[in-house]
Amino acid sequence: MEPAIPLNMNTDRDKGFINSMFSSIQARTSAYCFRCITCTNGCPIVLNYREQAKEKLDLLPHQLMYAVRLGLKDLVLESQMLWLCTECYMCTEYCPQGVHVCDVIYELKNLAIKERKDLMPRGLRLFAHALLDNGRTAEIMDWEREDLELPELSGAGDAELQELLGQLGLPQLIDKEGS
Repeated sequence: MEPAIPLNMNTDRDKGFINSMFSSIQARTSAYCFRCITCTNGCPIVLNYREQAKEKLDLLPHQLMYAVRLGLKDLVLESQMLWLCTECYMCTEYCPQGVHVCDVIYELKNLAIKERKDLMPRGLRLFAHALLDNGRTAEIMDWEREDLELPELSGAGDAELQELLGQLGLPQLIDKEGS
């Protein structure tokens, strides 16, 4: 039997987190979860890790939903499952109770980035930097465009994209200086 994570429900439980999560229509559906583990059994990420899923993911999808209900904010936000989730919606599709598991995970990611920037994976931070710096996430080579007989990139719209990303607050989310 696995050792239990030591929790003190008097100090580890964050009622503000519960209230903020339950103010969202999607996150409120986590209250319907009765831990049948159907979402976990249908998750391709869990299936990929098989026997090591618990160690690699920290919390499985059904455990995430339960931890949200309990208000275990730090445990939830520090779970690797948040960042490894592919947002395929299989969990949501399979859930017999109509829990919007994937949407809850989206909200948790947003909360983690907003409140605990240190939790944002390096790859996601690099992706955001590339989008801010170049207006795209992959370098486009001129020879590739020539081979495909595509016109040269004009850069039209780059300023508008930068302004939009600034208005959305992306530079602050990734601590981009000078933006």
